[in-house]
Amino acid sequence: MRPHHLLDTQFEQYTTLIDDCFKELHALTIDVGNQPLAATVNEIRSRLGEPFLFVIVGEVKVGKSSFINALLETNEEVCKVAPDPCTDIIQQIVYSDQPGELTINPYLKKIMLPISILRKIAIVDTPGTNTIVEHHTEITERFIPISDLVIFVFEAKNPYRQSAWDFFNFISVEWQKKVIFVLQQADVMEPADLETNRLGLIAQAEKRGVANPQVFCVSAKRELQGQHEASGFEPMRDFIRHTVTGGNNLRLKLQSHINNGNSVLRNLTDAIQLRQRQFDSDFAFRRRVNALLEGAGEKSARQIETLVAGLLKEYDTRTTDIKSEFEAGLGVFTLLKKSFLSIFGSGSSLEEWAKGIAARVQNELKPALDEKLYAGVRNVGDGVKQMAEIIHAEIERHETILQANHQIFGDIANKRIEKLEQLQAGLHDLAKNFEAFVRQDLGQKSADLVPGLATGGGLAIVGGVLATVTTSVAVDITGGVLAAIGLGVAGVVTLVQRKRIVNEFTTEIAKGRNNLSEQVTDKLLAYSHEIRQRIDNSFLEFDAFMKEEQNAITNLSNRNAAVQKRFDTIKTDLSL
Repeated sequence: MRPHHLLDTQFEQYTTLIDDCFKELHALTIDVGNQPLAATVNEIRSRLGEPFLFVIVGEVKVGKSSFINALLETNEEVCKVAPDPCTDIIQQIVYSDQPGELTINPYLKKIMLPISILRKIAIVDTPGTNTIVEHHTEITERFIPISDLVIFVFEAKNPYRQSAWDFFNFISVEWQKKVIFVLQQADVMEPADLETNRLGLIAQAEKRGVANPQVFCVSAKRELQGQHEASGFEPMRDFIRHTVTGGNNLRLKLQSHINNGNSVLRNLTDAIQLRQRQFDSDFAFRRRVNALLEGAGEKSARQIETLVAGLLKEYDTRTTDIKSEFEAGLGVFTLLKKSFLSIFGSGSSLEEWAKGIAARVQNELKPALDEKLYAGVRNVGDGVKQMAEIIHAEIERHETILQANHQIFGDIANKRIEKLEQLQAGLHDLAKNFEAFVRQDLGQKSADLVPGLATGGGLAIVGGVLATVTTSVAVDITGGVLAAIGLGVAGVVTLVQRKRIVNEFTTEIAKGRNNLSEQVTDKLLAYSHEIRQRIDNSFLEFDAFMKEEQNAITNLSNRNAAVQKRFDTIKTDLSL
């Protein structure tokens, strides 16, 4: 194991290595897009060569200013002391050969003093943790992350105030800072009562995970009056000399820098893991949507298959009756009778009979098919609409893990929410007005056959298109009847060619059947696919966002792990 004491050359060497780590960490926080975190890392890095930073915190009226004046062992009132809380700004006390003050902004003042101890430490005096001074919290929290030691000052009479311990949680849990505790104004307490509160403070600290809490009971009043042994300051100064200003201070300072880096890395790691969880959830959500679309496609195919089977059954029933009548009408005696009656001017002629058969096709077959067709089309349409509604509900139920107010990735969370809201709005419109969505070319060839077809809604267009199919089938069969008979041809010729005529009529019926099956299937499958494709296309922007997220998370995770590994290597070398 390496010795704990470091030579100055080793200190400079490791400081350079740590500086390189913070340089990479700063670049990482910039790429993350979180300016406050990047500013914190930059501030930590800029202080690598500065003295130890002590931050004095505590509630108002606990004697922080008097404590600092006594700690610095100067006859001057470095921090103004007043009966009413008046320290409403941050005071940063640093070493300088010449005394002076510099106002950085309305909330921060730098005090420069030629005091020996300030060569090795700098002190920050903060407003009370329970004060209402505007902006004090954000400024105090600005100094806590870059501090090397936090001195938490409590009023000796009451070290139990919740607001003080809430602020301690931020210091200890968020940044895991080294903290020592001070019970100030010990002179106003009886020794027994002071010991009770000292033990109580230790219990409170241990309850919050502090191992071996360092608690010092002091009286700034006695120290400033020259009662050094009774003031309690000497044990605290011994601790500071041992842990900071003594030979061990260089190692501790390096440890403080590494702890600062690890604190940032922990926050980044937690944030990246949360972002990864959101991505995994979104990916699973997207797979569920794809499964819904695939299932909806299979359901539509089954519905269309059932519809076509019903149409063909109706078609077969109707055409079988018509074909039987047609064949019977072409019998030898029937033809002779029709021809004979037409010659003598009574009864039905062959031409009129053929037209009657054709009229039956128009009057019976088409309405029967249309009735089943429109019911089936509506059923398919309802299935498509239900699919859109289910996916819309799936989005509403989808879990948001990365919240919009996330400290590091709030911008990414807001961008994701925006993409989901756009997606939700688009699918809501589709579910609400799904009949309006249909390919423009789906009904172009049929528009002339059905007046007003092009101006109807999407589902109406599909129904109209398919109505032209039944119209076409009826027209084809009607034409087959008339063409097969050969209007105006003598009955004797028709009798001779009876077999050919029946075959031609049968062929037209079969062609109509195939045409009905193919076109209804093709048109409805195309419509169902069109709606599913529109739903899937609604996810294009969200899918692009997810692709960006996948690449970004992988990049950030790898870089975060690389920086963590460098910090761990230095920590191992120093046996920290």
